[in-house]
Amino acid sequence: MRALSKSKAQMVKKELRKSPYLRGLPEKILEEIAVLWRERSFVRGTTILRENSHARRLFVLSKGAVAVSIRRGEGEFVIEIVKKKGALFGWSALVSPRRYTATAKALENCRVLSVEGKDLERFFQRYPSFGLVFLQKLCSLIANRLHSTRSLLAETVS
Repeated sequence: MRALSKSKAQMVKKELRKSPYLRGLPEKILEEIAVLWRERSFVRGTTILRENSHARRLFVLSKGAVAVSIRRGEGEFVIEIVKKKGALFGWSALVSPRRYTATAKALENCRVLSVEGKDLERFFQRYPSFGLVFLQKLCSLIANRLHSTRSLLAETVS
């Protein structure tokens, strides 16, 4: 993995501080985790990750908006619009069987930070208290998305 330039590392740290999942990390730990992340840009309409594909990377939104959708039969249903800076998507990179549970597409030009799930897991092993807090926040995110999906299903059935 290529090291980030000093200016890129500063930008990544600034962006990671905005994420509720990474907020409050001590500077030393933030510096260590920042080098794991990569910045990527996507033009409007680009698929960032695809439902049922192998989940390698986790994403944090830096700029823009992303539609998270699921495919059922012939249709595709948007279940969430991710537009808050620091929002997380692609969490399946941390959870077996490591398959994305939805598709994410850029609704507008966007910029994201991404990290390999396995790299983040190694970081959690070095800093288990941070890993615990991160995974608790992630569980809350997953529970909220499950609730939203159930609500959509209930509307569809009734």
